[in-house]
Order: sequence, then C-alpha cells, then structure tokens
Amino acid sequence: MTKRDTLSRLKQQERQLREDLIIEAARTVFGAKTYDQVSMNEIAKAAGIAKSSIYTYFPNQEALFVETAYRDTQAFVASLKQLVEGASATPVKALIDGFLDYSIAHDAHWRMITHFALHGNISPASGAKLNRLSIQIMDLLETVLRRVGCREDKRLLAHTLFAALSGILISFRKYPGRSEAERIAHMKRIAGRVEAMLLAYIAQSGC
Repeated sequence: MTKRDTLSRLKQQERQLREDLIIEAARTVFGAKTYDQVSMNEIAKAAGIAKSSIYTYFPNQEALFVETAYRDTQAFVASLKQLVEGASATPVKALIDGFLDYSIAHDAHWRMITHFALHGNISPASGAKLNRLSIQIMDLLETVLRRVGCREDKRLLAHTLFAALSGILISFRKYPGRSEAERIAHMKRIAGRVEAMLLAYIAQSGC
C-alpha cells in the first residue's frame, strides 16, 4: 500500500467517524424532541462540532433525520429477522418480545420514530426511503403470521399487530408510578394477551 493510499484510507476513516458522531448526536436530539422542534444548532452542540461541519456530510436537517432513522431501523429489522429465524415453536412470541425488547433498549430510536410519526413532515423522496424499511417490517410480520397458519389478509393483520405493539409502547413505556421493571413486566403481560388473541383469531378464521 502506497503512502497516498494510506492517507486516503485514514481520511476516509476520519470522515466515517465524524459522520457517526453526528448521527449519534442527531439520534439523541431527535429522540428528545419532536422533529419540528429540533434545530441543527442543537445537534451541532450535542456532537461538539460547528454547525457548518454538519453540512459537509448532510445537506439539511431532513437528510440527517432520514439517515439516522434509516440506519437505526435497518438494525431493528435485522434484529427481528435474526430472532424470528431462530425461533422454533413460538415465532409470534419471538417477534413480539423482540419488538418490545429492542424498542426498550434503544429508547432514543423509538422516541425519534414516534415523534416523527406524530409531528414530522418530510419530502416524498425521503419518505420513500423510510417506507422501504417499513415494507420490510411488514413483510417480516407477514412471514411470521404465515408460519402460524394465516393464509389470507396477512397484510391487514400485520398492520394490526404492528399498531398493537406500538400502542403498548406509547401507552405504558413511561407509565407514571411504576418502576422500569414494573413497566416492562406490564407491557409484556399485555403483549401476551395480544399474542393469545392473535393466535385464537388465526385458529378460528385462518385470517
């Protein structure tokens, strides 16, 4: 490897590290506030860099949000796929537990996506990029539903399951008057009821 190649590689590594630093800061800030309340100044402060430096990597706030959400949701999808593929007799439980456990462990990502779903507004091109990952999640849910006997209307039932799990997190993730362990246990109990109702419905109707 020539000296020029080495310098080029080091510059690329430095660029990647700085980009990752910006992404991490953006995740924290977007997770703490609604999308429309965030400013690039706040993200720059959280990253410990000048605001102008962010524009070297991302042309605007929307591009930064989309890239952060895209990376994190990719990791979420990969985690769910691994759990589902490794599950034996209870793929629905593996999916539900994985969905809740990942969202609880990666609280900033979950809050960022929730805040955006309620308050965000992005261009059609950016929306299409995130929508591709949404489709992957729904496809995965459909795969699980097919494994437990659902043959028709799988997409509608996949949306129903996704909405139910998201609703559990929204309703009880920060439920007052309970410890973190109590909140998690309560969410898991409710999720168990969702699983039971889902399987009973599939057994009765075949979807």
